[in-house]
Amino acid sequence: MTKNLLIIFILAFTITACKESSSENKPNEQLEFYSDHSNLTFKKRVKFKNFDSLFNFYRNGQIFKKGKTKKNGKPFGIWNLYSNDGKLREIREWFVIDGHSRINRVWFLDKKGDTIAWRYQDSIFNQKEFVNDTIGTRATDYNVFDFNKDTIFLNEPIRGIAYCNSRRIRDYDSQIRIFLHSENVDFNSPFPNDSLIRRDSFKNLKADSINHKWFTHIKPDRYGHVSIFGAWFENPGQKLLRGYMEEYSYGPFEDKEIDSVTARVYFEKTIFVKDTIEQNHSVQHSI
Repeated sequence: MTKNLLIIFILAFTITACKESSSENKPNEQLEFYSDHSNLTFKKRVKFKNFDSLFNFYRNGQIFKKGKTKKNGKPFGIWNLYSNDGKLREIREWFVIDGHSRINRVWFLDKKGDTIAWRYQDSIFNQKEFVNDTIGTRATDYNVFDFNKDTIFLNEPIRGIAYCNSRRIRDYDSQIRIFLHSENVDFNSPFPNDSLIRRDSFKNLKADSINHKWFTHIKPDRYGHVSIFGAWFENPGQKLLRGYMEEYSYGPFEDKEIDSVTARVYFEKTIFVKDTIEQNHSVQHSI
């Protein structure tokens, strides 16, 4: 049985008075106000066809947090959190996997907007309604998914590199692999379950010796945490590439036959495939 190491999100909800004004609000907006001050907006919800955008506000009118939710209330995508003087201080990346919203990666920033590795305070959002809006880590995630292009020709692949720079399995010798799934019809569909994604897999540089020549700047002891992956598309148009990086280890077991400990970081990439073929295009399967 595998053990997925997931970041747990803890959110304390504030009970507020809800007031909707059909004459003052736009048809696709709903407002909630502070329970002790009916003129101070606490939350704004902007409704779209497939999702809602949510905004929380400090008492001074500055935005505290903004992001998107599915129609069932599950947060997804990028959520930005700000200090009460309007500075971006935290970025959270959400994915809805198997019907559950999960924190995938998080970045913490200082007052200048520079990324910091660790935030010593549990919360910097100094207002009673927001002080408990925290997650189960204060460490910035440095895992990176780097793609060569946003637009490709019909006869070329999209290619990516995964760098596991923030290991979650630290007690045992781990390495990574990539699993991919591509779709091109319903961009509002939920993230595919793991059984669908696992159709296409890519090993790390320990096994992929062909691509060593492109990574002479990386020490061989890092090869287990770098992986090359890619995909081809048969038809033109906008595509959505989805997948995850799985960090895995045999753990404490002596038989070394199964992965006893795993941790996953998900990703997605929107790609446009041109309805043309690049002339004299040399096909290369490596980065």
